[in-house]
Amino acid sequence: MSRLLPADPSPGVANSTAPPAGASAPAHRFRPEVQGLRTVAVLLVAVYHVWIGGVSGGVDVFLFISAFLMTLSFVRRLEAGKGPQLGRYWARTFSRLLPPVVVTVLGTLVVVRLLFPSDRWYAAIEEAAATVLYSQNWVLALNAVDYYAADTSGASPFQHFWSLSVQGQVFLLWPLLLALCGLIAERTRWTVTTVATGVFSAVFLASFAFSVVSTSSEQAFAYFDTRARLWEFALGSLLALAVLRGVTLPGALRLLLGWTGLVAIAVCGLVLDVQGSFPGWAALWPLTGAALVILAGHTGDPRGADALLSRRPLLVLGEASYAVYLVHWPVLVTYLVVTDRAKATLGHGLLILLGSIVLGVLVHRLVERPLRPRTGPRASLHQLGLVVLCVALVLVPASGARLVLDRHAQEAAEQAALENPGAAVLTGDLAWEQDPQVPTIPNPLVREGQWSELPESCDAATEEWFDGYKVACSTLPVDRDAEVDAMVIGNSHAEQWLPAFQRVAEDRGWNLVSVIRGACRFQPVETTDNTECQELIGLTDRYIEDHGIDVVLTTSTVTADEGPGEQIAPGFAQVLADLGERGITVVGIRDNPRFPFNMVTCIDQDGPDAERCNPPRAQKLAPQNPADALTGRHGNFVSLDMSDWICPDGTCPSRIGNRWVYMDDNHMPRDYVVTMVPAFAEQFDRQFGQRARPAG
Repeated sequence: MSRLLPADPSPGVANSTAPPAGASAPAHRFRPEVQGLRTVAVLLVAVYHVWIGGVSGGVDVFLFISAFLMTLSFVRRLEAGKGPQLGRYWARTFSRLLPPVVVTVLGTLVVVRLLFPSDRWYAAIEEAAATVLYSQNWVLALNAVDYYAADTSGASPFQHFWSLSVQGQVFLLWPLLLALCGLIAERTRWTVTTVATGVFSAVFLASFAFSVVSTSSEQAFAYFDTRARLWEFALGSLLALAVLRGVTLPGALRLLLGWTGLVAIAVCGLVLDVQGSFPGWAALWPLTGAALVILAGHTGDPRGADALLSRRPLLVLGEASYAVYLVHWPVLVTYLVVTDRAKATLGHGLLILLGSIVLGVLVHRLVERPLRPRTGPRASLHQLGLVVLCVALVLVPASGARLVLDRHAQEAAEQAALENPGAAVLTGDLAWEQDPQVPTIPNPLVREGQWSELPESCDAATEEWFDGYKVACSTLPVDRDAEVDAMVIGNSHAEQWLPAFQRVAEDRGWNLVSVIRGACRFQPVETTDNTECQELIGLTDRYIEDHGIDVVLTTSTVTADEGPGEQIAPGFAQVLADLGERGITVVGIRDNPRFPFNMVTCIDQDGPDAERCNPPRAQKLAPQNPADALTGRHGNFVSLDMSDWICPDGTCPSRIGNRWVYMDDNHMPRDYVVTMVPAFAEQFDRQFGQRARPAG
């Protein structure tokens, strides 16, 4: 991550005079141990990304250091009677941070276009724009809770920019808070340090409480949520304010603190459940370690941790740490895409790490250093112009590329009716031949619109019922005279069939509501370890009871990505029994095949007719629908099986009727599902009968 130097370093920044015995390093001088700490943090981040996976705590250290340095700079200025000069600060800061970002983003876009599967292009364009607008963390937060948006093979080459986005947002907010502190200090007898201590203590407490709660309830979203990260910056600011007040510690204690802090940072990712507990209380571990290193300061003792952190190689790499952070992740993701690996080998990982360092140093010396903000009467104007130019260099080509992709998608949709019949070719009633000049739909570059929903959003009462559980809730217009209330529940594999469920509900005059959450099947709570799913299942069951639901529509089997392995969904028989006791009919549809690879990538790499992209049906599905065994034992169960329309003639093809059957490794796009609706409705009529109301 960034070097994150204060925008306006103090005049004594180059003075490396050792502090008096017993005192921590003074606030007004260059802190080599902090520079070395940046290097340790970036190496931890890179090493974990390349080999270990998970969270190292290094990014948290970066965020902490950035607030520490920024607060030192601002409070010194304010207490010296100088104005905050917010416009100058923002222009100077972002003109320093954006140039290496833009070079990295543009270079990554070129690599994505040349080496990545085509289904990754659209998302890359979107995330490139979000990166230079410092909103990437929110894009990832929404994708993290939206199971479908996150369901692509491989990580985004822009994923690591989330922390820079959080940092950029704080670089806008913190100066405002500090300026407010200065204004309050001017009108009271308090010092800026005193006021700021109160303000950042309040921010720390509020954000930390929010972080702990949100991490426990929705960790995937909280990890990228700026609100759940503000306390880390506030803690860095509080440390800066403590240092400004003056901290005196015995030399022996400082030796102990320095090494304790450094070791704590190094082992954080190994001893903590970082995956499930960040950015909640667990983030205190690396931040406390960083605080101890900073408090220990310059000990003047060769045995101190600061002596190690102040060694020239670490200081030199610390200068380029921002650029190294920027480039290491795209380099790694590109390697994984090109080699089709899930993780780097030891040897390849070393090459990735060394290559990232070399590339980062080049970006630092050729881009970051030459474009550092300069002083002068028109400096701020030049800096602002550089910021605008940097943003435009990404947004203009990104917007143009998106327009082109959208136009191609629209053209494909317009010619779909005649040239892309989809499942209709399987009826035998259509005289149709594949035209190699007509593109197959949906366009793999654009996945927008390929997830289905019912025509209207759920009413306020239903939204409130499921509030906080991140469900996709939609409904048909409510008919108060309808004799049947039906409900679609389950995960994304139930959601795929919403166009078909909508058709049969409209044909019968049923009310229909859909409550979907990715990766959460409707099953007995004891058959899943996911706490959030357990809570949602209980909530959904109470909704069914309280709202008099007559028919439940969901999936009845589960397929496996490796081998046939299809089975009745865990606990489904118990669901049938429980709902049957309440007179509720259950319509269960057989699951579709899953694959150990992204089907779009397979088509892109091997071609749509490759054997790997068109596996035998026997490899993906059981010979018979496993759920059919339940029909005789449960009179309330209606079993549906559309596998002949997905895997006809003994094969599970990548495309049928010039429409792609899959949009990733296990989901069907709406553009194909809608072509199965007539066949689905016919089978539903046959299996369910023409009953106006389900049998109790």
